[in-house]
Amino acid sequence: MAEWIEVAKLDEIGPGGRHALLGEEEILLVRQGDTVHVLSYLCSHQDMELEGGYAEGDGWVCPHHGARFSLKTGEALSMPAVDPVRSYSVKVESGKVFVQEPAP
Repeated sequence: MAEWIEVAKLDEIGPGGRHALLGEEEILLVRQGDTVHVLSYLCSHQDMELEGGYAEGDGWVCPHHGARFSLKTGEALSMPAVDPVRSYSVKVESGKVFVQEPAP
């Protein structure tokens, strides 16, 4: 069974997202109210960081070239990205953010 790992405190996640590590994997934490979404840290378009982007509806917009990704599934929603980014299972308990370690 996959383990839940604490990666941040809820109040540490600002509007442009927050970089965190899940083991050795870089991830992006995105907060919308008390809901947190977690995506791969790097954009699938040119491997540039997604941190510093912004939420637009149910998507996250890359700060470099404007590609948009689903916050729930990581699916690429607009060009120039065509490949998805990884999305992660997340839960918030007592102000702490936990991400489920992906299966190998």
